[in-house]
Amino acid sequence: MTPRLLLRELRDYPATVLFCASWLVVFVAMVALQVQGDAGLTSWRVLLTGIGDGRRFGDLTLQDLANGEYWRLITCNFVHYSVIHIGLNLFAFYLLGSLLESWYGPWTLIAIYGTTGVGGNLFSALARRAIGANPLIHSGGGSVVIMGLIGLCATAGWASRSTRDRELTWQMLKALAITGALGLAFPRYIDNWGHAGGAIAGLPIGLAHSRLLAGRGRPRTWGVGMAWGLVLLAGGVAQAFSDRTERDARAVVAARRDLDAHLTTSRVVLAARQWAYRGGDSRGLEALLRSQAAILDREPTRAAYRRLLPLAAEFSRRKPTEPELLAFRRELEAVRDPVRATTQARLETYWERRRRGGRPASAPARVPVARASTSSITRAPR
Repeated sequence: MTPRLLLRELRDYPATVLFCASWLVVFVAMVALQVQGDAGLTSWRVLLTGIGDGRRFGDLTLQDLANGEYWRLITCNFVHYSVIHIGLNLFAFYLLGSLLESWYGPWTLIAIYGTTGVGGNLFSALARRAIGANPLIHSGGGSVVIMGLIGLCATAGWASRSTRDRELTWQMLKALAITGALGLAFPRYIDNWGHAGGAIAGLPIGLAHSRLLAGRGRPRTWGVGMAWGLVLLAGGVAQAFSDRTERDARAVVAARRDLDAHLTTSRVVLAARQWAYRGGDSRGLEALLRSQAAILDREPTRAAYRRLLPLAAEFSRRKPTEPELLAFRRELEAVRDPVRATTQARLETYWERRRRGGRPASAPARVPVARASTSSITRAPR
């Protein structure tokens, strides 16, 4: 799309273009955040299976609603989890949104977006709560609004009673049927209750088709659209404020996760040291050391760690000689001291962040000394 064409689309369908742009901005921000914090993020997840929950960007769970975070009924309509998710929704929304905007104008489209999005998600939440659905399942995406636009077009075409508009109704009914079939085929990835809620919210709006056409450009239409625009904006502001207040809690969780990883590494090193001085079954020694590569295979332990691995691999096949065992002990000591120091630092960071988050905390303790048995060499840490 050339800049000139983009400017023309923005002039003709400003609301549709701005909604699509907001979806893209949120998705790019979600991907950037996941790239920073998720080492396991793959292209396949970004393209198809999903990059994880979008809590920080306002997706919806029943638990969030129970906690009073009602703005998520709005913000979840802007959250998408994969390229295929946002791509399909952008295509459908641009076709339908530009059609309705050409009929009713941008302010009415903004009001329809808010009405179908909030109404559809509220219906979905009530239905899922009634059937006892998992309150921690995340949902998000513009498809609730899209289904509302499809429902609106279906009843608008039926209400007009012209042959051409009746054809629109038929096309929209087929779209509803296809979407429903896909939802039944892939219930894990599709919020069927949200789709149903969006369609139900959009159906009665289509009955007011002639009045919406007549109201285009009138002050009342502008006022309703402006009001809904402010509501949508307020939802985004509320989510940004909520995310900011949860920053310390996220820091505590991240510090605890980092501390647990270093404590596990510390225990593995101590277990390997116990084997080096007391003997035992060494068949799982190499695998155990390799399981801690994420922490040990970096400075300042990288060189010693990489010298340990071939020795451990050799010990799994035969009994070590005395010089080899001495070399293994020496490299293990070179790894042990930095691991203890970094684990102690992580422990202090964790307690400091807990204090900053307002949680009760005792004085920092020293790194606990794990008493691992020689049998722990044969299995990976939990």
